Amino acid sequence: MTGGIRGLLWRVVVTTGAAILLALACGLADLVVPLPLPITLGVLAGAVWWFLHAGADRAERSSAPRLDLDADYALPHAQDMRVRRLEDLVHGAQPRRRMTGRGLALLLGEIADERARDPDAPPIGPELTELVRAARSAERSDQPFPPIDRRALHRYLDELAPRQERHP
Repeated sequence: MTGGIRGLLWRVVVTTGAAILLALACGLADLVVPLPLPITLGVLAGAVWWFLHAGADRAERSSAPRLDLDADYALPHAQDMRVRRLEDLVHGAQPRRRMTGRGLALLLGEIADERARDPDAPPIGPELTELVRAARSAERSDQPFPPIDRRALHRYLDELAPRQERHP
């Protein structure tokens, strides 16, 4: 705070003196005011006057860094909005949720089938082929299907991404 202790002292002395003089004037008019009351009011008025004059120090505005909303922060295929929505949908895929591990494997199989129509596309790897085959055979039965973790999902999506979207 600005104003210092001297500014506080002289304001308290002035306001307390004025309050005592007002109490003495009331005493001349046969109105008795106990002396601690004007002293207390004078000290309080002087402190308020000093605080209003000095004011409180204001903090400088903080400058937070700008939020980076760019989608390329994680992986190359994260730039594709469809892939980002798919990843959001399948995060924590468990039974009785929006998408299960079996549903994800079936969806990856549909993407692989669509990709297989391109004559220049290399064939998908044996791990993804086995996953899709197991999902299609488990679709007809009630046997449990293992979950797909994020690391494997990223591998599968990177494998299914068109060549022009891949980064070195």
